[in-house]
Amino acid sequence: MTTQGKPAGARILPPGSWLTLVFTTGVALALWASFSLSRASAWIPQCVLTITLLLLLLQFCSEFWAAHAATSKSVKQVTPGRFARVSVALAWIGILMLAAWLFGVTLGSALFCSAWLRWHAREAWSLSLAIAGGLGLVLWLLFSVLFGVGLYQGALWPAIR
Repeated sequence: MTTQGKPAGARILPPGSWLTLVFTTGVALALWASFSLSRASAWIPQCVLTITLLLLLLQFCSEFWAAHAATSKSVKQVTPGRFARVSVALAWIGILMLAAWLFGVTLGSALFCSAWLRWHAREAWSLSLAIAGGLGLVLWLLFSVLFGVGLYQGALWPAIR
């Protein structure tokens, strides 16, 4: 059964892509608003927001291609329910917040990155540690060395000193 040339149950957007579009719209609006800032204070938000916008567009394209590939296959895949996916995502966000609070932004982000890559994305230990080490090094070099701005050191670091 079809309606207006589309099969019954066909969607315009892939399932779950509405959230990506909401974030994309928000980032695009923030990027547009950043052009009202002075030139000296606008370059960092514009760089970050442009990269974020490009990554969100890439995410939307990958969701669209994955949905297209899933509809072309005759094998039905079993996916976890929405509540389970949201719970897992919120748990990982909580782990990131806890790691950043305890160990500081740089070390906490690196530890979170290695844990997420190893246990959630199921990457090898060597790749997980290499990417996490690179992230920690880039954060330290960018903020501490290049900009001279110290990031939050964490709740444990002052207690250890």
